[in-house]
Amino acid sequence: MLGNNVGAGRRVAVVGSGASGLAAAVRLERLGYDVELIEREGVLGGRMGVGDLGDRPVMMGGKNIGRKYSAFRGTLSALGSYAWEPFGINASMMKEGEVLTLDSTRRSRSVDNIRRMGRPADLARLAALAARIRLDERNKFLGAPYFAKLSAKYDHQPLGAHFGPGLADTLLRPMTVRMNGAEPDEVYLGTFNTNLALLMDTYDQLTDGIQPALATLPNRLEVLLDTEVEGLELAGGRLTGLRLSTAGKPAEVRKYDGVVLATPAYAAAQIVSAELPTLGKRLGDIRYFPSTVVLVEYDRPVFTPEVRALAMHDGGPCSNAGSYGMEDRHIVRYTFSGRNGRVAEPTESLLTEWVGATEERLTRYLGAARAKRVNQVSRAWAAAYCAYSPYHSELLTEVDEQVAQVRGLELAGDYLWGVSLEACSRSGNAAGDRLNGFLAGFAPAAR
Repeated sequence: MLGNNVGAGRRVAVVGSGASGLAAAVRLERLGYDVELIEREGVLGGRMGVGDLGDRPVMMGGKNIGRKYSAFRGTLSALGSYAWEPFGINASMMKEGEVLTLDSTRRSRSVDNIRRMGRPADLARLAALAARIRLDERNKFLGAPYFAKLSAKYDHQPLGAHFGPGLADTLLRPMTVRMNGAEPDEVYLGTFNTNLALLMDTYDQLTDGIQPALATLPNRLEVLLDTEVEGLELAGGRLTGLRLSTAGKPAEVRKYDGVVLATPAYAAAQIVSAELPTLGKRLGDIRYFPSTVVLVEYDRPVFTPEVRALAMHDGGPCSNAGSYGMEDRHIVRYTFSGRNGRVAEPTESLLTEWVGATEERLTRYLGAARAKRVNQVSRAWAAAYCAYSPYHSELLTEVDEQVAQVRGLELAGDYLWGVSLEACSRSGNAAGDRLNGFLAGFAPAAR
């Protein structure tokens, strides 16, 4: 337990069980609060996308955990001890028919390949931004002062306007599509630091997925699944509870001393709009794009130890195809996103067509023979990726001002610090700490 038992006798709700909600819930539980974790789906994990590929537990969404992800790793450590396996950085891009690979174990070769991706002036500009991130950790996350200044000065044009088309297509697009589901002409320089920070870490993944950690939660706090939050209960500028509907039943009011909405911005907007329309409007301005992930297990490896993932920018719906793990090169994760992959609810026949077409591309690009499919699982999100907004730092300031007017309400999520697992965890920790600071001076609410 963290510090004094300041939360004793106080009940708080955390809405959303993704990385942000997980961090907030664990933070508050360790401070002694009675925490209720509310999830509208039937399983925990949010867009980490827990599932099964045959008998194997897998994560369909965010799964790569940087060595510098101190907040996310800290949350996991509070829940138990889990097995890790290295993933590194291994991403390949196409340029004029040639495969150029970035690999954290082959740094000099990776630097040479980056140099071949764009003009010297573009690479110098990219290096200058990377230097800012190395010098100040805050620059890895949204709202950092330096990038807020860049936003105010340059966000009248999209990211792609600040770099040549060669670098934008070969290097920037795989980064923005992977993190934001967005093309370089749909994101902005003021938030690009969150993308660039990805290249400045090396990665592990949980051998057994996030599922063992999630399984400990019902033993530590109350978990409400299949539960929709229909609105806030307010009194005199103070949040007093939530209107909850479980399994489609009529909504009932449940009293809380405080609430953390750890959901995507669009979901938070739906929850707050009736009582806080200005806040709801600003949250609704933040853009999200759809994505579909298909995991396919084959009878033999598709990728090699040298090339474990390939970013696609050939006009098809697949933005990236990659090995599930460093040694799991027979399991391929196909991500369909970006402008040509935006189908909110793809049919099974469409997914079969997409996967088949991507298999043909891999055969052509990598020179590998077609492998036989053994197992397959898919997951589609109508709003998978947060693409932020132009002048996003200004938007965050306005959101903070609106939330400050409601005592007992805090926000966490991918639009506040960034979409990485670490950024989401930091937003959850920060929300938990702010709520604890507020509640430390108040008596528990009446039940």
